[in-house]
Amino acid sequence: MSAYRDSLRPEQRPLYDQAIASAGRILAAARQRRDSLPPEEAAREAYVPGGPSIEELTALIERHRAEARAAQGRTAAA
Repeated sequence: MSAYRDSLRPEQRPLYDQAIASAGRILAAARQRRDSLPPEEAAREAYVPGGPSIEELTALIERHRAEARAAQGRTAAA
């Protein structure tokens, strides 16, 4: 799976696997929430003072969505 997981003692691996699976579920739920919002609203929710501006986040979200649509189009065409 991963070099890090392989470095764990065998009794630690189930806990690691559970933590990774839980993190994956949380990330998927967060992405689903973000993707259900208009880009600017998603950017406003993602904004953290000192980080990228709302305008930069909006552009990033729009680019990610365009890339995802393009990838889906390539997958559907294959």
